[in-house]
Amino acid sequence: MALVALAVINLAIFGLSQSDTKTGGATLPVTIESINPESGQLVRLQDTVGVNLRDDLTGVLVIDGAEVPEDQLERVVPLAQVSFRPSPKSDLVKFEPGDHTIEVKYWPQGKPRPANPESFSWRFRASA
Repeated sequence: MALVALAVINLAIFGLSQSDTKTGGATLPVTIESINPESGQLVRLQDTVGVNLRDDLTGVLVIDGAEVPEDQLERVVPLAQVSFRPSPKSDLVKFEPGDHTIEVKYWPQGKPRPANPESFSWRFRASA
């Protein structure tokens, strides 16, 4: 009985260690826990987009080549979540229908932003 339990535990550990971090076709770096929307996903024109980084990191979002101003980002600092929602109060009122690219540039919390921070990008589609 103990041997069977040990085998099950070992299989569970092996399975978890082999789990992939793919989301919608994009393999996420270990520094990124999740992205929203997932790569290739179809979203509405005013949906929230963002990233959940490893908890010791911070970052900014770049949408279609334009960095989102700091005062337009929403942050949950303890969870290292950074997001943006288009609105009449932001530079981007809504996403235009079609393909868009999001890039997250990130670095350790509490440190100055480096000249060339780590980054990750993915694409999504917007539609009415």
